[in-house]
Amino acid sequence: MPASKAQQKAVHKYTKENYDRFLITMKPKGRLETVKAHAAAQGESANAFIGRAISEAMERDSSGGPQEAAGESVAPHGISLHLDTIKTAQRAAQAAGEAVPVFVARAVETQAQRDELARRMEGGKSNE
Repeated sequence: MPASKAQQKAVHKYTKENYDRFLITMKPKGRLETVKAHAAAQGESANAFIGRAISEAMERDSSGGPQEAAGESVAPHGISLHLDTIKTAQRAAQAAGEAVPVFVARAVETQAQRDELARRMEGGKSNE
């Protein structure tokens, strides 16, 4: 059953009083679909993803962000990874009970140690 005029008016009034609206124009055309697909891969709506992205960027911009606070540096434009790699990292991080950045940092450090050990076993020099 469609909403009555009174219900529509009440929803409109509630939305106007409790939400801010902002129109976003994206270039190139088709980017919105990419954003929606990424958000879905994160298990959230495009609106929730955009809100989270804005909040995280503002936090980083104003406070240096959690990475800088922990003494880690962040590349100015981040790192691009294939979507399948991101999904794998998300599943593994969840299984380990860690946040994705913590899991990825640990995985990189572990692999670097393995590579160093392999070089030593092959008779190569370490870069210490």
